Amino acid sequence: MITLPDVDTLMAGDLGTWLAGQDQVRKDAKSRSIKWAIGGVVVGLPFLLGLGIEGVVGQLIALVGMAIMAIGGGKAVLIRQAVVNSLKTQMNASLAGALGISYCAAATFGDEFELASDFDLLPGYTRKTCEDLWEGDLAGTRFRLYEARLIQRQGSGKDARDVTVFSGVILKMHFARDFHGVTLIERQRMRLTLFGDSQTKNGIKLERVKMVDPRFEKAFDVYSTDQVEARYLVHPAYCERLIALEETFDGKKLKAVFHKGDVIVTVDSENLFESGSLDSQRDRELLARTIEQFRAMAQMITTLNERPRG
Repeated sequence: MITLPDVDTLMAGDLGTWLAGQDQVRKDAKSRSIKWAIGGVVVGLPFLLGLGIEGVVGQLIALVGMAIMAIGGGKAVLIRQAVVNSLKTQMNASLAGALGISYCAAATFGDEFELASDFDLLPGYTRKTCEDLWEGDLAGTRFRLYEARLIQRQGSGKDARDVTVFSGVILKMHFARDFHGVTLIERQRMRLTLFGDSQTKNGIKLERVKMVDPRFEKAFDVYSTDQVEARYLVHPAYCERLIALEETFDGKKLKAVFHKGDVIVTVDSENLFESGSLDSQRDRELLARTIEQFRAMAQMITTLNERPRG
């Protein structure tokens, strides 16, 4: 059983003391960002009068003004975000420390990303970024979790644009023993079953598994090379945890694959674990939300781990 610290315990310790000492830092960041934003408008706005001048010269003058305003606004955002990131890192690290795991604002892609891509848990992309890495051991299960963003270049020429095709969580859990087969879980979608209900992923043929839990059966499709093992792994209690994880993460398009000793889960969601804010009144609320998001993941890990396989 995983016991997570409550928000009051964390705020009553070193974290609360540290946050109290950040009041002036937050005030300074607000003040500096406002100055840059206003300064950009004050300096850049007169150049927009160039719009009233005919020809290329007038357009260039206006572009200079827009550039100055954009620089001021961009600098304001960077100032605020730097402080928010510092606050988030400290708050998340405090939660991680209480659990005996690690947190780092920077992250790197691992073999779980390649496996998720091989089994189509993730869409195709042109470039990728990741952040907010949590890893360690929970209830005897090693895990690795981070947020990823996949961007695909679509169109060509003047119509080319970057589209975010995935923004969410990639989670890897490693268990002591291998799975006998490969099992895939994905949100239910339209299927053509004229020639049988199966999928081939990464060169492996997976047959659809009928689940006993009606709520899960309506929401998700399960495919596997081992029907018996799939029903045992994706049991009603675990189904509930997967749905709860998706709901707590405010996510969609949850997918998971059981492969050898690993379980890889992807959830398309908004930014998670965003515990930092320039408004100190929100510290407790945001930290509590981060704890609940982490609790949903921990409970999912525990539920699967509580069912030893023979």
